[in-house]
Amino acid sequence: MPLNVEPPTLSGPPPEPSSVDTPSPSSPGLSPDVPVESSPGVPGGAWANERSDGGSMRPLFVFLIAAAAALVGTIVFALVHAGNERDLEQLTDARADVVQAVDEGRTAQEGLAEQIAAAEQALAASKGKVTDDAVRAELAGHVAAAKKLGAIEAPPVPEAGADGLDAPEDIGALEARATEWAITMRTTSTALASATALVQASHLQWQEDRNDAEAKAQAAAEQAKKNAAQLKKAKTTLSSVTAQLKVSVRDSQYTLDWTKSAGAPEGVRKTLSTHRAEGQAALAASANPNSLGSVTELGQRREAARLAIESAAWNARATVADGSNGRLVQKKLCKVGVGPEGQNQYLRCDAAEDLKKVGAAFEAEFGKPLRVEYGYRPYDWQLQALDEFGAGQVAEPGTSNHGWGTAVDVPVDDGFRFGQPEYEWLAANGPKHGWVHPEWARAGGGREEPWHFEYTG
Repeated sequence: MPLNVEPPTLSGPPPEPSSVDTPSPSSPGLSPDVPVESSPGVPGGAWANERSDGGSMRPLFVFLIAAAAALVGTIVFALVHAGNERDLEQLTDARADVVQAVDEGRTAQEGLAEQIAAAEQALAASKGKVTDDAVRAELAGHVAAAKKLGAIEAPPVPEAGADGLDAPEDIGALEARATEWAITMRTTSTALASATALVQASHLQWQEDRNDAEAKAQAAAEQAKKNAAQLKKAKTTLSSVTAQLKVSVRDSQYTLDWTKSAGAPEGVRKTLSTHRAEGQAALAASANPNSLGSVTELGQRREAARLAIESAAWNARATVADGSNGRLVQKKLCKVGVGPEGQNQYLRCDAAEDLKKVGAAFEAEFGKPLRVEYGYRPYDWQLQALDEFGAGQVAEPGTSNHGWGTAVDVPVDDGFRFGQPEYEWLAANGPKHGWVHPEWARAGGGREEPWHFEYTG
């Protein structure tokens, strides 16, 4: 609302003299007989005398009043103009603040498109793949709100002095609209960014949880596979130990009977009998076939029982050892391996040393060890073999070269059949170190045993 006050003009004809006459000396109230004193500072004497020619001061007064009025108008104009300048400056400054607020809001609005795209991408990637689906619903709501706001025009900002911003009281309303616009855009942008981050974090957590679950499942599967392999191995061991314990329990009865007839002390026989009973109890015990611990524990129990029986049997034999066939002292024998029943196999030490030389050459030739199934055969074992295979199939107890610790039986499954390379090699090279295949055991010899070799020194 501009103010436009024009100052008064001094141009034009001089003011007319006032029609009011100066009182004459004859006018009432003035005595012609009274002289009028001259006014001090006025040349020529008294005022009445000086103006007796009818002149007047009124035009001067009028001029002075008009000049004063013009001066006041000029001052008022200057003041009003200065006020207008200040108002315009205030409006301009206020408009700059409003423009800044609108620009900030517009910047946030322009960024919504990119944020909406990122949010929709997060929603698509996280469908069914978040730890809390509520965050996706919240983000979808923010996306919808942002799309609506993205189409809204920014509030107009008129120039200072134009309609809508031509008075100081317009500033407040304009600032309020601009501030509300900017805050709405910034708040929407911030809320959309925060909701997007929450969905992305939930999706990432879901992935981590899934990876953890998969890792745990894989570890569990691997552990189950490992447990299954261990269980299988434990069952295999249990089966082997069980078969060996059965042999030890069986053979120990021959040991008890023979050592009794040979005059062994009751104490050693009682110890062997006790261990034999423990072995039988171990054979009667059972295990949970699906429990590694249970199967392993039973296998260990049966192995311990077997070892106890074998040790007690050798102690009983030692009490009747006299150096004859089947009655050799164990301490004078040398170990050459373990038989299929888990029993230690021994030979006379010179025979064992030469067999070791043959074995080294055999392994160099075939890449596998020369194993021994049976070596020295105590008298009680000879009795058991006779019962198992019958007369004519084994030597009479007390006459077998096994009873002297100078014969071995090697595993048939290791290639010791007539015509196989291993048999042919050992038959040809064994004699270099005193080990021969006897005539009776050769093909056509009457008791063909391609696995049987004897030491001749």
